[in-house]
Amino acid sequence: MAIAQFTLWGAQCQWLIARCVLDSSLFVPYLSQGKILFKGSSTVSCLTTLLAGTPMRICGRITKNGMKRAKEEGQGAHFLLYEYGEIRNVDSCLEQTLQALGPGDLFVTGANALDAFGHAALLIGSSGGGGYGACMPFLYTEGIRTLILTSVMKLIPGDLSLLNAQIIRKKCDFSYGMACSLVPIPGEVLTEAQAIELYAHVNAQVFAKGGFSGAEASVAIQIEGEREEVEKVLHLVEQIKSLPSQPPVDADSLTECAYPCSGCSQHRSCAYANKQTIFHSIKMSRS
Repeated sequence: MAIAQFTLWGAQCQWLIARCVLDSSLFVPYLSQGKILFKGSSTVSCLTTLLAGTPMRICGRITKNGMKRAKEEGQGAHFLLYEYGEIRNVDSCLEQTLQALGPGDLFVTGANALDAFGHAALLIGSSGGGGYGACMPFLYTEGIRTLILTSVMKLIPGDLSLLNAQIIRKKCDFSYGMACSLVPIPGEVLTEAQAIELYAHVNAQVFAKGGFSGAEASVAIQIEGEREEVEKVLHLVEQIKSLPSQPPVDADSLTECAYPCSGCSQHRSCAYANKQTIFHSIKMSRS
């Protein structure tokens, strides 16, 4: 038996999860027979880039300025469908695409929050939940398998099944950026440890998080198994560390919203747009 420890930070964790899932036996039946619907997130975009060379458009994000969305919607796909070896943008026909999915098909998404009880949730900043809002009824009723790919850096204290009902965008009086709600994601969470165990016959454990001097949001992982399997993971880690330090996403979606923008009509309590309902002065010039 052999034991190894390594650290990954930020985008490296996203690349690792994507690579392990893509190369695992879990994905094989869906690539050869079923359909896979991908919802845009930075981790899922790593996966679609590895699978088909197609990065995804991201909408909501947390930046140094708060909870933001893309300034312009852009032409990149926020929903991609993989079927019969081809991948295509289905943003314009999302509901019809969802109606055609069922048992034997796969929905792949990221998450903004995880808890210790296995729950996952997304931040929602627009009325009705945007694209994910359209997905929810189908995910709950049609037997579509859902994979939630996200780092343990999204782990929060508390129970999301209780917290979801307390974080409500319409109850918020002030926000740096758009006020958000939390909505649950029904499905199977795959973080770094679970993804590694899909990829190789090892036991993987996250045992520390943190970082300093450019390595913020790092995860420390220990793996244990036969030397050949441990080496397999370490070779992958070396490959991951050579990849770009930023996740591959549609370039047009990188610029965050700034007042005024198309999202202002939907967003609530945004102090940058003077939509807060309690007084709090902030500096409005943000880079």
